[in-house]
Amino acid sequence: MIIATQIEDTAVISRKPTLIAADVADEAILLDVDSGYFFQLNKTAARIWNLVEEPSTLSDLYVQLEKVFAVDAATCRREAAEFVVQMRDRGLLVIDESA
Repeated sequence: MIIATQIEDTAVISRKPTLIAADVADEAILLDVDSGYFFQLNKTAARIWNLVEEPSTLSDLYVQLEKVFAVDAATCRREAAEFVVQMRDRGLLVIDESA
């Protein structure tokens, strides 16, 4: 899939610094202070959000997700990369590919 190949494994993923986040049960609620929009993340998305509390490479993110979820590596990589791109496009994550 094209989206999954848009980001190098060495890219560093981090949260947008002006977001406010709260964990609610297995989910997460995000408030983008700049836009005023709220986002609700399901269990899987919240896990990814928590894993990038500190900047992390996409490769490190894959490794952590494969440990937590019963999913094959190819599916994990494809779906995680798609999610990261969607979050970047919504202005919630920052991707630094210069690393």
